[in-house]
Amino acid sequence: MIDRILVAIDGSNHSLKAVEYAADIAAGCKSTLIILTVLRSHQLPNLSKELRSYAQMEHISGADFEAMKLLSGELLSHAERIAKERNVTAIDKMVETGPVARTIVAIAARKKANMIVIGSRGLGNIEATLRGGVSHRVELLAKCPVLTVK
Repeated sequence: MIDRILVAIDGSNHSLKAVEYAADIAAGCKSTLIILTVLRSHQLPNLSKELRSYAQMEHISGADFEAMKLLSGELLSHAERIAKERNVTAIDKMVETGPVARTIVAIAARKKANMIVIGSRGLGNIEATLRGGVSHRVELLAKCPVLTVK
């Protein structure tokens, strides 16, 4: 039985599509949906150009770390709205800091998730593409099924 589904999001189109898939499965199974975003600890002091631009459009100012936390909260709220529109009633939202793939897998294990849903492409850089993306590393490390959404 699938009673807890973790969906990892980073604001990319693929991750938001992953929320839709995870929400549909969670609604059908009457499961709890755990929405997780992970801040990379080594990148906390510096927002990416895209996130900095988004923060400016949303009039979010302050130190980069505080802006990043605010943006993460906005992203989780957006994902929660998507899930609620798809009739998910039990939602748990989380922001964690650390190495992305390992943190996703660790949280899934800690929360006893029966499935992880993740977008196939995120906001990662060229280095991540060359070394293998987060979704690939999650697939390798996870002890539960992983649904990768394109």
